[in-house]
Amino acid sequence: MVVMKAYLSYLLILFACSTSDIAMAEQEQALPLKVATIDWTQTETLLALGLPPVAAAQVADYNSWVKAPVIPSNTVDLGLRTQPNLERLSELKPDRIFISPMFQSLEPQLSRIAAVTNLALYKKNDISWQALKDYTRSIAAQTETENAAERLIKQSEIKLAQLAQEVPTSTPELIMIQFMDARHVRVFGENSMYQVAANEIGLDSAWHNKTNVWGFSLVGIDKLNGIKGQIVIIDPLPAGVEQHLKNDQYWQYLIKQTGYPVLNIAPVWSFGAIPSAVRFATLLTNKLTKETE
Repeated sequence: MVVMKAYLSYLLILFACSTSDIAMAEQEQALPLKVATIDWTQTETLLALGLPPVAAAQVADYNSWVKAPVIPSNTVDLGLRTQPNLERLSELKPDRIFISPMFQSLEPQLSRIAAVTNLALYKKNDISWQALKDYTRSIAAQTETENAAERLIKQSEIKLAQLAQEVPTSTPELIMIQFMDARHVRVFGENSMYQVAANEIGLDSAWHNKTNVWGFSLVGIDKLNGIKGQIVIIDPLPAGVEQHLKNDQYWQYLIKQTGYPVLNIAPVWSFGAIPSAVRFATLLTNKLTKETE
């Protein structure tokens, strides 16, 4: 009898230990991946998927150029995208680090810290709404957030369809620009996220000239002369440019010859993915509907 009791006690201990091990394993498995990002397009996408990076590069500049989704305060700023703080990143022990081809020179160093995923979105003549969806699903597959990706895509398409119904039917083609200085602009057209967003709500770019892999042409403002369409300026403006434009008679002439008022849009990442596309479409629609009131 004593032997039997001892044996039963032994079995109970084994069962308790195994149950505890299983619980711990399940808890570890349930923990989200710790990811770090160098590229802002990946940062905004991960945030939209509900997986905030433990570390990201140039957070302050992200807040100026990308704006949303907002980076949480507990995300560590790694410093420059071209020269991230490798020591700080190593201390965080990420499971995966995301980079884009623009920063692929960092891969040998980063791969000593964690697995590196190099994902490209902007390729020549390859930017479309489908490309943005494919990019989102690629990141989701690397981070076990596939369900979140499908929700994001579905919600975004519903939002864009709603915005398309709100856009005034009289809206002309758009001259979408960002100022580099007082005399030079990026004009966005084919292969740009801005054009993709505009297309999804029934609008188009008035710039039909050749664009680069990122979807823009860098030109002097004189190249806008004669183009029919509504000028859309995406902030931020370089220092001093706003005041200069107010006093620039040639710029005022360019606006007058388009026949439409200028629309100023808050900062939206020009090389973004789904979050930036929906944000741009939303801000643009809001401006257009106010202009027609």
